Parts: sequence; structure tokens; C-alpha cells
Amino acid sequence: MMRPQLVTMAIVVVMAALCGSSTGSVVEVPEVTQAPPSPPPPHNRKIQTRSRGNSFRGQAITTTTSPQKSENCHELMTSLNNRVSLLATLDGDQRHRLEVIDKKLDQLEDSSTARMESIKAQQFDFNTRLDSVEQVQKLSRETLEYIKGKTNRIFGLRRVRELKHKLNNRKKLNEHSRPTRGVSDPILDERLNALATLLTSTALSVRSVQIEVANLSRVIRRQNHFLQRTSHGPSAVQPPIFYGPSAVDGVHPNYPTLPTSCVYSNLATPGILKVKLTSDSESFYVSCEQDWTVILRRSSDDVNFERGWLDYREGFGNLAADFFIGLDKLHALTSSALHELRIVMEDFAGNDVDANYASFAIGSESELYPLTILGKFQENLTYSAGDSLSYHAGAKFSTVDNDNDNCLECNCAMKHKGAGWYSNCATSNSFGQYIPQDQNYAEAGETGMWWDTFRGAKYSLKKVRWMIRPIAEGLDALRR
Repeated sequence: MMRPQLVTMAIVVVMAALCGSSTGSVVEVPEVTQAPPSPPPPHNRKIQTRSRGNSFRGQAITTTTSPQKSENCHELMTSLNNRVSLLATLDGDQRHRLEVIDKKLDQLEDSSTARMESIKAQQFDFNTRLDSVEQVQKLSRETLEYIKGKTNRIFGLRRVRELKHKLNNRKKLNEHSRPTRGVSDPILDERLNALATLLTSTALSVRSVQIEVANLSRVIRRQNHFLQRTSHGPSAVQPPIFYGPSAVDGVHPNYPTLPTSCVYSNLATPGILKVKLTSDSESFYVSCEQDWTVILRRSSDDVNFERGWLDYREGFGNLAADFFIGLDKLHALTSSALHELRIVMEDFAGNDVDANYASFAIGSESELYPLTILGKFQENLTYSAGDSLSYHAGAKFSTVDNDNDNCLECNCAMKHKGAGWYSNCATSNSFGQYIPQDQNYAEAGETGMWWDTFRGAKYSLKKVRWMIRPIAEGLDALRR
């Protein structure tokens, strides 16, 4: 298709040619090449003179109208040139708009591609987690079936032995009772019934004692196993390094080496304990509350938690007050043994609530410290805070200078003024700003220290503590 300005230029050229030809025909007068005619008679001369006068007047009229047509053609050409310029400007604007539209389409395509890649990555991560959960369920079913089979065999054999033993006892009783049965059957039957009742109760008592002995033996074996696992150093006796209130009578129990967790310290009072996870690892201090290891404590605005990646990796604060233990130490603790998690919260009205999870562990720095394991939320608590952490399971840790959340258009750490395992973005914010009581803590927005299922996202809490405790084999029996 021809452009409009080309068509207009062609029209201008044609009009110019027409104007030029019309002007030339009007101005141009043909030359007389023949000899003059013979003088006419007088009468004819008057007529000829009148005719020539008319001819001269016609030429004069034609000559006067030619400049007017030329001026009209000039105005027409000027108008056409202006229209051509206007069309050229419109064409340039149209090309510019098309370029802008093409650029926006390219940006939209790039953004859509990035979103699709992110969705694919999330789907792959979800499939991986689903496969791992299915594998764990399969292993759990196999283990339960194995334990069930073993239990059935054990109790089946015991039941058979008990029945045989009862049958032998009855045979012996019958043999002893035959000589006297003819003398006094009612009295003998009553005595036999009483004896059978006594034997049954005695057997039940013996059975319960056997079960208790077996349980105690199992606990002792497991306790010895724990002591062997924790005794990595020399056999020299060394008490734990403990800073806090003194123990009973000022004496602490002796240990072959540094404990690996607060649960092995047997200290009933809060304090600071030095632990060593393995013989090759470096020892470090932790804050203990009974057998729980405190990894996060918030109770005032003395410590700023809006920090960068390096601070959260190494830890910061005061173990005797507000602090965070550090992602490196937390990874070392949760990778040395499977831990359970307890989160204790308090609002400014004095209400204390808990949120307990059956298991808890995080990954290494090369994985960006993801929340790899978060067990089932325990709903049977008397004062439960509700579950506002399961949403974050599997998410990577993010800080204000290291954004690892799944939000493409925001930085969740900056949005909530803290850090944490954000996933587009959060249902809790334990690492957020501390809002004191003299400020508007009840309407702090999502930048405070909040738990969505307890007082909502706009209410900034007064106190928060995160604590972990190892779940080792036989530990539940020791607690009972």
C-alpha cells in the first residue's frame, strides 16, 4: 500500500503541471506569419476596426485573468505542502507509538516468562516435597507393619505359654483333688475357685512387674547409649560450664565432656550453658530454660532485629536478654539431632500462649538456610496460639539485603522490617520491629512482632521466645 504522503505529492505534481499548462495557453499569443491583407473598403474597415477592438479587449481580459489563476495554483500547492507535512508528522508519531507498543509487548513477554519460570520452580519444589512426604509415609507404614508383626509374634508366643501353664496347673489341681472329691465337693469347689482367683491375680501382678522391669531395662540401655554417644572426649571427669543460678548445694553433676544440648545438663534452673556438638566442632554458649534451648528471645526494643545477612548468620544480642542464636549455630543444632519446636508468646494484656511443632530443622547456608523440616502442629494445648508457621515451611531465609522470598514485586523483609522464612510474604513475623507499650502496638501494621492466629497481623506482641529440644530415642520415656 502506498503511503499517503506519496499519493499527495503525486497530486501536487499533476496540479502543478496543469497549472503551468493552463497559464502558458492563456498568456501565449500566436505569431502572424502571412502578409497583411489588402485594405478593405471603408465600410468593412469600420467593422474590422470594431472586431479588432473586441479582439484586443478579449486578449486584455485573458491577460488579466492569468495571474489570478497562477496565484490560486500557488495557494493550492502551499495548502497541499502543508497537508503533506502534517501527514508526515502523523506518520512519524504513529511509528513512534508502534515502537513503544512493541517495547511494552517485549517487556510483558519477559515478565510472563519470568513468572512462568518461578511457577515451574515452585511446582518442582512442591513435587519434591510431596515425593519426600510419600516416601516418609511409606517408610512409616513399613515400620509399623514390622513392629506390629513383631508384637503379634511376641505376644502370641507369650499367650500360648500362659495357656499351657494354666492348663498344667489345672491338671495338677485336678489330680490333687480327686481323692477327696467324694468327701465334700462344695467346700472343695469353693477353695479351688478361691485358689484360681489368687493364681490369676498373682499372674497379673507378676505380668505387670515384668513389664515395668522390661521398661526400666530398656530405659537404662538407652540412657547408656546416650552417654556413650555424648562421651566423645577423654574419660576425665569435667563439670559443665554453667553460668546462672547455682545448683542445689552448689554442686553440679559431673560429665565426661561438654553436653550437646540443654536436655543433657540436668539443670532445673535457667542459665547459660556451654555445649559441644561433636568432637571436631567448636563449642559455643546457649541459653537454657530447663531442658529447652532458647534460640530467640524478644522482650524489649533494646536490640534492633532489622539487620543484614551476616548478622543473622553469626547471631547477635545478649544471651541473658534479647538475642538470636544465629543461623549457623541453629543449623548445627538441628542437624545434629531431630528437634521439636516450642514458641511462647505474650500480649500486653498478660495472656500467655504456646505454639508447638513436633519437629524442626533448617538447612545450610549454601541452601540459604531453608526451613526444611516443620512437623505437625500440636493442637491439644490448653492455651494455643494457633498455627501461623506452617505456611513458611520450605521457605528460604530472607533479610533486608538478601531477598530469597517468592515475591517477584516486593522484598518481604523490607515490607515487614525484619527477617525470616518469608514465602510471598508471611503469616507471622517474630523477627519484626518491637513496638513498646507507650506506642500504638495494637495498630502497628505488619511491621511489628505478630502472629496471625493470635491477636492478628496488626497487633505487635509483648514477648516472644523460640525454644528447641532434641527428640532422641528413649527421651520420651526418660521424661515420663
